[in-house]
Amino acid sequence: MWALYDILYYSFSSVIWGLLIAIACMALFVFLIKGWYKDATFSPVSYIVGTVLFLLLSFQCVLIVGSLKILDTTDVYEQEISNIVNSTYDATDEITMGQADDIIQVFIERFPLLQYYIGGGEFSGYTAKELPHAMADTLRSFMRWYIFRRILWCLGFVIVGAICVIRSMSKQYKGIRSRPAISTERRRVSRRPRR
Repeated sequence: MWALYDILYYSFSSVIWGLLIAIACMALFVFLIKGWYKDATFSPVSYIVGTVLFLLLSFQCVLIVGSLKILDTTDVYEQEISNIVNSTYDATDEITMGQADDIIQVFIERFPLLQYYIGGGEFSGYTAKELPHAMADTLRSFMRWYIFRRILWCLGFVIVGAICVIRSMSKQYKGIRSRPAISTERRRVSRRPRR
């Protein structure tokens, strides 16, 4: 939740793009359901489920877009970590885990949004020259896994939402399909002339 707040604060464009992607997903969602159940109509429950689904998708899409921006700027973060390390240690110095944690704290103070993604990590046994690249690689792999999990959450929400919407439509759908058959039985017509 706080990650979303910080994304709002530091990158408003992520919110705009996340909302646009969520709107596109909802449009596709409605198009597919209406294409499959042509005669059905949405009930009030369908609209409630759709609203909740849109909110959940919006939240996840904003986090995905924000994460993609972080992933895209990892090279910049690696350079910043290099600057922090080079200002304190020689290139051949071996960095202990405690020193690596101190470097991470300084880095997070400069980029507060990253505290949700690089809060921990065991960086021991690296030299000062190797540490920035190791930290950047850890951040990249974590962000890829984070984005993948957000996508899985979106798929899960869409599947549950589709089941709920289809169930809320099913009564009306059956009602339209099960109209009583019109009797087509022919009646015998008398051909005798009337007197």
